[in-house]
Amino acid sequence: MKNKLRAINRKINWKREWKIMVGEIAGSFLAAIGAVNFAVSLNVPMTGVTGVAMIIYRLTGFPLGWMSLILNIPLALLCRKVIGRRFLFRSLRCMLILSVMMDYVAPILPVYNGDRMLAAVCAGAFMGVGYGLIYRQNSSSGGSDFISVAIKSRFPHITMGTIEFCAAAIVLIASALIFNDVDGIILGLIISFISSEMINRLLIGANEGTVNLIVTDHPRETCDMIDEVLGRGSTIIEASGGYQGDRRSMVFCVTDCKQVATLQETLQKNDPTSFSVQIPCSEVHGEGFRFFSLGRSDG
Repeated sequence: MKNKLRAINRKINWKREWKIMVGEIAGSFLAAIGAVNFAVSLNVPMTGVTGVAMIIYRLTGFPLGWMSLILNIPLALLCRKVIGRRFLFRSLRCMLILSVMMDYVAPILPVYNGDRMLAAVCAGAFMGVGYGLIYRQNSSSGGSDFISVAIKSRFPHITMGTIEFCAAAIVLIASALIFNDVDGIILGLIISFISSEMINRLLIGANEGTVNLIVTDHPRETCDMIDEVLGRGSTIIEASGGYQGDRRSMVFCVTDCKQVATLQETLQKNDPTSFSVQIPCSEVHGEGFRFFSLGRSDG
């Protein structure tokens, strides 16, 4: 038994796990503020398992965080084979953290009691950033997140925000019927839309980069400059002008978004006659770029 525990301990990168836990705590804190201090305080409906837990909370008074945890258990068991063991245990930890934040930390902070529309906007922003931070740790807050991640793993072209937004309608309609609150559907959709947009921006940014196309008379020197200044690889593509048909060389290079300004400045200094185009791209996979994915990436 001791040998097995030692083997597991060596397999886990504890320094990385601590960093992940800090991200989970920060994300859970923001998500709890959005849910408790903005949405629940003014009875603005939410989506997913949290939305179901809020319906039960309004009907029975049962704590929001613990009800979310209870509802999450069957969904976690249902999706355990799809999402992977490491991701499952990490998510269970995050679910517990979020429940504590909702029931014990967020309630001690000031509560917003103003306009319901503003409450929905703020709730969506806080929850979107919070859940986005959690997702970026390759973790999850549970509930519909498990189903969303399972769908995402099978259909990677569908964004997480889109999946969450589609699942929201079911809970919002149920809440409107139970509490006779048609306005709540609109407010809940506002929360879901803003939250999904924030999630998409945080997750898409994890693998984004910039495609640089440089038409130049000095392709070899440009490639050497890119390697020396930016530490990036490049490709020389032979091209021709569309009007006169002159043969020219084009250098193709993908860089980090933060390196674009450096590249433009260096080109202006060393090759002022060159012509360059920068094209943002949401996904870059390969050497020199960190790959981010949800679910089974680490077992």
